[in-house]
Formats: sequence, structure tokens, C-alpha cells
Amino acid sequence: MQELSGYPAVGKVRVYDIEAISLPIVYNRFGDHDPNGLMYVLKKDSQRIRRKAKALFSLPVPQPCEEVQPLVIRANVGDTVQINFENKLDRRASIHVTGLSYNVTNSDGANVGYNPDTTTDRFISYIWKAEKEGVFLFSDMADTRGSEQGTNVHGLFGAIIVEAAGSYWLSPVTGKPIDSGLFADIYNPARASFREYAVFFHDELEILNKDNEQPVDPHTGLQSGTTAISYRSEPMRNRLPLDHHANEADTGEDISMSSWAYGDPAPPVLRAYVGDPSEIRLIHGGVKETHVFHLHNHQWRLEGGNQNSTIIDSISISPQECYTLDILYGAGSFNKMIGDAFFHCHLYPHFHEGMWTLWRVFDRLQDGTGVYSDGSVIQALMPLQPPLGIQSPQGENIT
Repeated sequence: MQELSGYPAVGKVRVYDIEAISLPIVYNRFGDHDPNGLMYVLKKDSQRIRRKAKALFSLPVPQPCEEVQPLVIRANVGDTVQINFENKLDRRASIHVTGLSYNVTNSDGANVGYNPDTTTDRFISYIWKAEKEGVFLFSDMADTRGSEQGTNVHGLFGAIIVEAAGSYWLSPVTGKPIDSGLFADIYNPARASFREYAVFFHDELEILNKDNEQPVDPHTGLQSGTTAISYRSEPMRNRLPLDHHANEADTGEDISMSSWAYGDPAPPVLRAYVGDPSEIRLIHGGVKETHVFHLHNHQWRLEGGNQNSTIIDSISISPQECYTLDILYGAGSFNKMIGDAFFHCHLYPHFHEGMWTLWRVFDRLQDGTGVYSDGSVIQALMPLQPPLGIQSPQGENIT
């Protein structure tokens, strides 16, 4: 019998040119921000994103830039991934991936023991091997401090998702191929298409409010912490009752988290049509706290692919951990729910500090012409297509 390693390579070499940059990261429409934000970004997008982010930061109330989000890149099983990393910071930096194979002497992204130093103050290339499906965190290992002097707490992390061999990924909004992004529609000639959502939990943020002061909890008068999902946060301190005559019912969970009353929360809202096969790629990009991811109205198996595994709706996740949640029965679950399902950290101080958002499940086609109750446009959402009989982005018919 031939060893698996003896089979000819079926993957391709995927090259990603990535920069580490510094820019202010605004976490919500109320102006909460990290003036010393850091992020990985594709080189081709770097100048545009910095220009937009700085323009929005200069407004009287700083506003988030949609394109400022943790970098998520993708590859297929069998691929070789070449990372050309350019450090634009005024400090040494690196990209260290957790869970993929690489040569520790030239692609570790760290300075450890007698191994060569693979951090950089300018440029370095790394080679990773995508040998198994899953989601894998990458982050800076040139500065591993978890304090405000470190890099991770300011956002210098991302992820690579390894799909099944032969997969490709399209924008859920335009249906066109994408190079990176938190959300993607995944197509494969041998598998069902599915919605994919990368969700980063992170904590211990160094946040100032719109007045460049430490945020204060209006209920206690004490300084308030901030936790986040994918560079965004919706602290309940910013969702006070709509007017000072509001009664206690307006502070209930069903109202205080309602987009009808307050508009959508700042963290990215997941979107699907009812029944869409869906996978959540859950990543802990933070530095300290353990969190409990809890998704309302939906469940998944603790061990994906094992039909005898326990069915759960919550999972604990600690720094550098990653999970794939293969949602049973797809978006809307068994009862075909439509509307908004909450998900959040089930440690309520973290929930209260902003670590929550929504999964919005539609039952009607959204083509970009509709509007919500507040007049904002409903972004288009492409329907998932079957894997067979469609054309790949390379123009090849898949049959």
C-alpha cells in the first residue's frame, strides 16, 4: 500500500502578500476606539483601508470603517501557502500560525531558543502546509506581552481557514471570488455549498470613548471594560433606554438588544436564508479571558462529523483556540426560525461589555433594493447555489 505522503501533490501554491499596519480602530458608532490599533491586511488593500479609517476617525464622533476587520485568508487541503510579510510598524513583528505544518527554522514567526529569529522589522517570507481542514489562528509572536504594550491586545491577529480540496469561495453579497473576508460562501464539486462565518472573540481592549476618556458604566459610575467580536463591540452602556421616561420594560433583553429599536449592533451580523447549510469558524484572538460562546435557537455537535456526539448550543473557548461549529439543520435550525438569533459570551460581564451580535435569517430574497424600518438599505445576499452544474471562477464547468 502506498503511503499518503507518496501520492502526487494535488494542491497549489497560494501566495498572500500581507502587511502589519497601525491605525485607529473604531469599535462602534458611539465612537469607542483604540487609537493604537494594529492589524494584518492584504498589501493591495493597505493604503485604501488606512485612508478610509483615518477619515472616519477624524469625524466629530469617530465612526467604524467597514473594511477594518481581522484578516481571514483561505486555502484548500493540499495547498502550500506562501506568506510574504512586510512589517510597516515601528517595532519588530511576525506572523505565527497555530496548527499548520511549517519548517520551524524559517517559518515559525518567533524568536525562541537556538532557533533562527523569524520575526522581522522589515520583510520575511513564511511557508505553511495546509494538510487538514479547519480554522487556524495566526498572530504576532515578536511581542507576546498580554498588556497594553503588546500587539495582540491592539488587534494584531487573524486566521487561515483550510477548506476541502477543490473548494473555492465567493462573496455572499456579490457572488464574485474574494481573496479574504470574515464571511464567504464555500463551493465544492463534491460537497454541499455552505455559508461560512469567521467570528473572533477578543478581550482586554484598551478603549477610549469619543471624548478620549475611559468609558464609564452609567449604572455604577465606575470605569467600564470592553470586550469585542471581530474589532467591534456593542457595550450595553451605550444602549440606555431611548428616553428618560422609559419604563423598566425598555431595559429588558428583548428590547435592549432589538435592532428595531436601536439599530444593528456594531459586531458583524451573520446573514443567511432559512435552511442554508452554515459553519461558524470560532476563533479566540484575545490575550487573557476564557469565554462561553452561546448561540440562541441553534445547535451543533461537540465533535463535528460524529453522529453520536453530544448536541450543544454553547462552548467554552480560551486564547488561541479555534472551533468549527457545523450548525444542525442549517440557518434557522429544525424549527425554521426566521428573524434574528442572538449569540454572545455567556459570561454576563463580557456580554454587558459588548461581546454580542446577531445571526439574521431571511425567508425572502434580498437583492439590495429593500430597506429596514429605519430606512437603511438591506445589503444584497446571494442565494447559495448547488455544487454541480455551476461554473467556477476560473471559467471551468463543474459537472
